[in-house]
Amino acid sequence: MASFNKVILIGNLTRDPRVGSNPSGSAVCDFSIAINRKYSINGQEKEEVCFVDIVTWGKQADSCGKYLQKGSPVFVEGRLKSESWSDKEGNKRSRILLTVTILRTIIPHRKHQGRTSAGRKHQRPSKGSNRNRQCRFRRRIYLLIMPNTKMTFLFE
Repeated sequence: MASFNKVILIGNLTRDPRVGSNPSGSAVCDFSIAINRKYSINGQEKEEVCFVDIVTWGKQADSCGKYLQKGSPVFVEGRLKSESWSDKEGNKRSRILLTVTILRTIIPHRKHQGRTSAGRKHQRPSKGSNRNRQCRFRRRIYLLIMPNTKMTFLFE
């Protein structure tokens, strides 16, 4: 029987990430995110929040510890993993967490309005300029539009 284990989530960190290392010396970082869902029933606005535990490894874990903090919006892609253990009283405990394969910080998109960061009017180079010939490689930039909200996000 075939199976597929892939999850994509966008949410905000509920606490600062905790970075540590496992016995082999590889960095590990864990945090949790909150995913909000707004809906209405009979004209009454309601909100539902889902909390998900996240774990990252290696260089990605180090980066999370340096650049993320409580409230940071993130895009995460990964796989679900189940963990079970016995607590101090002997009760069996379990949880499902997301092991990250791709993590992107999200910067809220602002309208460019034709200006550079220095405030000057942006001018496109002419067709024959050297600038066009030197730009052989381009970055992939993704624009994520959130339906039913007024939010758009730009990330690479």
